[in-house]
Amino acid sequence: MNWEKSDLLFLPVGGSEEIGMNANLYHYDGKWILLDFGISFPDETDLGIDVLLPDYEFIQSLGDNFLGIILTHGHEDHIGAIPYFADCIDCPIWGTPFTIALLKRKLKESNKNNVIKLKTLNINEKFDVGPFTLKAVRTSHSIPDPVSILISTKIGNIFHSGDWKLDNSSNINENIDINDFRSLRKDGVLAMVCDSTNALVEGRTPSEDFAYNGLMEIIPDIRGMVLVTCFSSNISRIKSLLDIAKKSNRSVLIIGRALLRAIDAAKEVGILDNLPDLLTVNELNLIPRTNVLIICTGSQGEPNSALNRISRGADKYIKLKKDDTIIFSSRKIPGNENAILKVQNRFLEMGVEIITDDDKNVHVSGHPSREELVDMYSYIKPKISIPVHGTREHINAHADLAHQCQVPQIIKPKNGDVIKLSGTTPSVISKIDFINHVFDAGEIVPINNERFTIRRHSLWNGFVSVSVVINKEGYLACPPQISQVGVSDNNSMENFLVNISLKIENLIDENSVTILNSDNDIIVKIKKLIRSEFKSAFLKRPTISIHINRI
Repeated sequence: MNWEKSDLLFLPVGGSEEIGMNANLYHYDGKWILLDFGISFPDETDLGIDVLLPDYEFIQSLGDNFLGIILTHGHEDHIGAIPYFADCIDCPIWGTPFTIALLKRKLKESNKNNVIKLKTLNINEKFDVGPFTLKAVRTSHSIPDPVSILISTKIGNIFHSGDWKLDNSSNINENIDINDFRSLRKDGVLAMVCDSTNALVEGRTPSEDFAYNGLMEIIPDIRGMVLVTCFSSNISRIKSLLDIAKKSNRSVLIIGRALLRAIDAAKEVGILDNLPDLLTVNELNLIPRTNVLIICTGSQGEPNSALNRISRGADKYIKLKKDDTIIFSSRKIPGNENAILKVQNRFLEMGVEIITDDDKNVHVSGHPSREELVDMYSYIKPKISIPVHGTREHINAHADLAHQCQVPQIIKPKNGDVIKLSGTTPSVISKIDFINHVFDAGEIVPINNERFTIRRHSLWNGFVSVSVVINKEGYLACPPQISQVGVSDNNSMENFLVNISLKIENLIDENSVTILNSDNDIIVKIKKLIRSEFKSAFLKRPTISIHINRI
């Protein structure tokens, strides 16, 4: 390794050059801690993949030098990887009460609830993890209990912002004190590792009141049923909708396991209380449609979400029709645009009205826009700016803004960059090649695993299967059986396959001596024959499976 025990290092495992999969390592005095451990979601090119996971191999290799995981908040892109790696995590995890309550429920669903030691973070209270002294600073975001983390060491302090904004959500009693941020600079802040999501957005990010007022303006005037889809953990938005439903004489139905999990966690820690009686699906048809408001998961077009199911007419209880309205009270996460559009188009074909934040003020971001970033730089006054949590475009925009704020040094990280913060010239001193992983068929495997290459190849080229039965003399016991899927439905395909079967017979007859000694030799020859024939006839290179059966 190209670093010393005494070096103060920052190493992004994920979340730099992408939206999602936030996982950031810090090193000092030979020890390591990890801030957040999240997932991201695949786009339409990653067929058959439900979730993308960070590379845990390097972290696991640290052994006893890896001291713990500190969570800034409970979004999936910050905590979602923990249940997948629970059996490998041999250290405590710290988080604020709502974050821990949410994580407990996720671990319980995965039958991992007794595997990891979970500890509660208290706001503004300092605690030691090995050579690191940590302090959680209250902030605001689109989920309860978010924090920034001050990481203090003997040779420098690092401010890790997490996801944040400065305007409080008053309906869940957020109470940010700007002086908490200003006070951090009195001991000096060496580096600020900061959220870049809205670095391209001018102005300021408004509070939850902005979305509340926009929704309150729309919902009472809608004639039919109202369905609102939002991020499941946005308890502030859910509380707004419950209040609006009451004021517009609508009963509320909650659909989606993630929503129910988040609401249950919020009730446990006292963020949601005095909830109204909620509808059940069996009661839905007992009241007029104009008196129903449904809150539903699936704002990002997720294939297995409740909203997707409803859009396909596959839900047993919820059927939308003309005069009903769907409100997307959420933003489009980059990469999900096509999936969201497909869901919306299915509803438009039903005659359902669609309202998004492009049309009305029905959503507010949880991330700082440019003016708030300027404010934070004025509060913290770091010597080094490290923009994270964004694509290259976001990180570049954030870096330019930091330069305008006269930050002396700016480092634009990539996942895997080992960044030395201590010393006279902070810089990237090494590179670790992290490979995204996938949970597939009950196991965690690298995304470059051969199985995914084969699946993509088969998708575009089809699949051919050949079964050959050979007797002990090396001759065919019966004609070869050949079938294809996905290459072509051409009317001539049946005759084509018969012709190939005959060519395989001739091939085996000509190589009967070789066949006696090796299955592999004849498999190679049959595959070469099939590739040539299919490429010539259909311009395809199908995936080929050869079964040699000896009797």
